[in-house]
Amino acid sequence: MTRIASRASAPDRKAVFASLGRLYEDLSRGRASRGSIVNLDPERDRFIVFSDHHKGNRDAGDDFASNEKNYLAALGHYLQQGFHYICLGDGEELWKYRPAEVMAHNTRVLRAEALFHEVNRYTKTFGNHDLIWKNPWDVRFWFRGLFRLPLPVREGIVLACRLDNRPVSILLTHGHQGDRMSDNNGFSTWIVSHLWRPLQRYLAINVNTPATDFRLTDRHNIMMYEWSAQQENLLLITGHTHKPVFASGLYSDHPSNRIPGHNDTGTLPGRPPLRPSYFNSGCCCYNDGDITGIEIAQGSIRLVKWHWLDGASHRVVLEEKSLVELAREL
Repeated sequence: MTRIASRASAPDRKAVFASLGRLYEDLSRGRASRGSIVNLDPERDRFIVFSDHHKGNRDAGDDFASNEKNYLAALGHYLQQGFHYICLGDGEELWKYRPAEVMAHNTRVLRAEALFHEVNRYTKTFGNHDLIWKNPWDVRFWFRGLFRLPLPVREGIVLACRLDNRPVSILLTHGHQGDRMSDNNGFSTWIVSHLWRPLQRYLAINVNTPATDFRLTDRHNIMMYEWSAQQENLLLITGHTHKPVFASGLYSDHPSNRIPGHNDTGTLPGRPPLRPSYFNSGCCCYNDGDITGIEIAQGSIRLVKWHWLDGASHRVVLEEKSLVELAREL
């Protein structure tokens, strides 16, 4: 039951590839209904990407409640430092809770996010657990009084820039595309709402374990990497799996970092070299109160963790790489 409810994941490679391909093509062609293209100046612009908060109603099954103070501290830092905030889906947990519950119990957090929207530095995408935000009428109804309206919520965003004298695109989307058990699937929604939620509340279970390495161990992450590696001049950033990945795990020196099909240098005889094309932001609901995210700033991309220690939130850079250096290895 834990595995079914927490992962709700049965990704199909063909479906993942097809769904991501359609999204990227639609965004590249300017289909505003699916998302937007934003020009990125790597040296001047600043972006922070968080995903998978799963805000609930503060009961025992609310995975986000213990992470709130850490998250608020991080938001305060990024707002003050002039970052554009990309909320990459599953911000609200609408499989286990009704929208009215979530919105009522997270007013402080939502208003902290809304401060970015007030200064035009906020992008919100939907995931499988908050798919209701795909409907503009629901967004208008539930976010009124908290956010300045209209509040566009899209499926993805492309950051377009030039790196190493060539165009490079950074595609950001939640990452549930092609997942048969999570991609708008009614059966998995029923399982979570009717079976998993009561059990989680009764046992006070949080299955989101702390991030300890940044590698491709999840089947869905591997498929996301495989799709991104086939694209030209593209970096892909997703969430969904709650497992952070930095540059496909290529540069990680974590002792347990072993990517299937490659050795610790990213190569094996007869296999194509690993490409640093895939990133995952992790989540904001680890059971130790930590949160992870992806920063794009000052010409670099970073995997960061915010850790609560001695009464304060501390930012820790877990991995960092120059965007130009990444582009040379794509």
